[in-house]
Amino acid sequence: MTLVINPMAPEFRYDTQELFARLLREQPVTPLADGGVLLCRHADVSWALNSHEVRRPTEWSVNRKPEGPFRDFGRNNMIGMNPPDHTRFRQAIMPAFSRKRTDALAGFIEQTCAGLIARMRERGAGDFIADFALPLPVTVICHLLGIPQEEEIMLHEGSAAMLAGLEIIATPEEFERATAGATALHDYLTAVLRLRERNLGDDLLSLLLRNERDHKLSREEIVWAAITLLMAGHETTTHLLGNGLLALMRNPASWRQLQAQPALAENAVEEFLRYDPPLYVLFRQAAQDVEVEGQPIAAGTFLMLSLAAANRDPRHYDQPDVLDLGRANARDNLSFAAGRHLCAGHALARLEGRIAFRQLTQQLADVGLAADPVPRSGVMFKGYHSLPVRYRWAPQAVPASA
Repeated sequence: MTLVINPMAPEFRYDTQELFARLLREQPVTPLADGGVLLCRHADVSWALNSHEVRRPTEWSVNRKPEGPFRDFGRNNMIGMNPPDHTRFRQAIMPAFSRKRTDALAGFIEQTCAGLIARMRERGAGDFIADFALPLPVTVICHLLGIPQEEEIMLHEGSAAMLAGLEIIATPEEFERATAGATALHDYLTAVLRLRERNLGDDLLSLLLRNERDHKLSREEIVWAAITLLMAGHETTTHLLGNGLLALMRNPASWRQLQAQPALAENAVEEFLRYDPPLYVLFRQAAQDVEVEGQPIAAGTFLMLSLAAANRDPRHYDQPDVLDLGRANARDNLSFAAGRHLCAGHALARLEGRIAFRQLTQQLADVGLAADPVPRSGVMFKGYHSLPVRYRWAPQAVPASA
């Protein structure tokens, strides 16, 4: 009997790994209730992310948003674009994420982590999301954009409202808040850019303004590009940190392993991304008639790509449900997508994760849950609104280096 999946159903929103494991065993190409197709295997998802036979469902994404600034964002969101617009946007911003520029941020990330951990020490316990996992990437992306620290809360609130509106389960109320958030961010960044153009610096907004002068992006496109980077630049990293710490708390032997081998942090971040990714699904559309696993898929068919299922495909990973910080092929995870839509800031997110987990495991003797986590309820983004923790400090703890 063919199983048909409704992504709006609760079982697809919570504890989905059990469902994904079943689909990987029995039905890796699964029909969706709305006529689309869900792909679960690592090979199939990787193909869809890299193939020119598959495109972003831009029109579907734009049309489901209400009229107004939030829909304008949908039209100008680089992540949702197809070439040639996607190519133009990506070429304009990629210099800001060069290896040299990313590595140069290591010292700032070290200092930011140290300051957050020092405040955690003063409290003795708290909410890891509010105390560390959220402020670290928000501070870093605002630093990259050249935005004052005092504006971080307003920018996070606006981007969080927009991200909730991107979910396929978004309610009319969430769309309303997303529109308000898009309006606030658009107006703020328009004003910032007007001031910044008089005194260009080395920040990302200045880089985008130089691209305007080179006729690569219009001013309106620059505003939406900055908003896209603000949103993407902190949400996935916040959940990488929260999901990773929760995985360590539930696997204390791995916590001790990382304490004893801080050099393992780089591969540990890859394993956290594989084991419980910040982004569970992506959406695509067949650009032409294709065939997956012998199943014909007509041009125009909506495709849901399960990154979470692909990351635990037993055909690709040995013992996929086991957290293994030394896993040899952990970096094969698809958590930042792949191909032309590979996340522009993936190297920065990985650097933040590597520094954060080195410092945390060297500064803390142990950490554990103080209460039940409060999970997000979305289909796309997976993480926690709140992660209450208790921790004990390591004797003579010293900051860890990058």
